[in-house]
Amino acid sequence: MSWLLIQPAAEVHAELVVVVNARCGVAAMTRNEVVNLFFGRTRQFFNGIEAQPVDMSDSHPDRARFYNALLGKDLSEINAYWSRQVFSGRMQPPTKVGSPEEVLKWVVSHPGGIGFVELSKADARVRVVYELTP
Repeated sequence: MSWLLIQPAAEVHAELVVVVNARCGVAAMTRNEVVNLFFGRTRQFFNGIEAQPVDMSDSHPDRARFYNALLGKDLSEINAYWSRQVFSGRMQPPTKVGSPEEVLKWVVSHPGGIGFVELSKADARVRVVYELTP
């Protein structure tokens, strides 16, 4: 058991989860549903509520972890995708915020709010609908 004590703290990551506004009526989502909402391919939840995704700023380490766990892609690939979408006039990327607390505030204040945080930060105001495996 002593090997656990010598693990560098940087290698220990809490599990990331996708959360929605607790009142939006969504109980669970598939990986494809999460991908489609975060990449603008779908604009509504299955129940017709307009999805309002929120993303983290590039500088926050959870953003890179989220897209790596969800798609196996790094931030340069994600940012390139959104640059193409914006340039073509097709769509805008999700709003970006700087911290997990701001993600929770966004999700709670928007009926169709959806974002990602560490599992330990999810509280009763939001519902966990998808768990990412590292």
